[in-house]
Amino acid sequence: MALTPEELVAISDLEKATINDSGVVPDWLMPAEIRGSSAPINSIPYPQHTIDVFGGLLAGSWSLKFQNPLQRVVCDLEIYHGENAPLSTPPDLSALQLTVAGFDKAVIFCPAKTATDTAPDNYLNLAVSGITPKYKLGGKRRFLEQSGMVVIPLTMILLSTQPLTNQETNRALSVTLKRKNESQLNTAPVISGMVYSNPLPSARDIAQAS
Repeated sequence: MALTPEELVAISDLEKATINDSGVVPDWLMPAEIRGSSAPINSIPYPQHTIDVFGGLLAGSWSLKFQNPLQRVVCDLEIYHGENAPLSTPPDLSALQLTVAGFDKAVIFCPAKTATDTAPDNYLNLAVSGITPKYKLGGKRRFLEQSGMVVIPLTMILLSTQPLTNQETNRALSVTLKRKNESQLNTAPVISGMVYSNPLPSARDIAQAS
């Protein structure tokens, strides 16, 4: 039966919603979103993906607070040396420091150069703190030729697999990439990229980073 004019409510008359989670990504998990759940999947609005820009010039950073810290974060970054690229030298990231916080597992993907390559012990001498990553072959090979590799891709997956403790209301997850010595400009690449996160890392994700 059609509604009468008296039963219709104008949109402008409805109570206005407020956004009060500007500092924390809220936990909006539904029962069917939990891995292994047998709950019906109807009425799930959409997967809770977060897509952010890894902003920066000579330093890049990403940080969010999560009420649900069980997160899988994929970083697709670019390190652009441009005209400041070292001449006639192999690609090297020893001047940079990658710092992560809030994660307990990580894998960094290294593009292979030949069909017989094996996974290296580090990624172009990049220093990593806050976690001990695994290094595996893969990722993107995206670069420009100008006396060597000018654009160096950095692809990594970070996992936070520990739930909140009784003392925590949320947990900050963060990634920072910058020069070890920020006063030197001899090696000062521009850093940029994208960061993608989604909740509840799977057993496959954990195995990949172990």
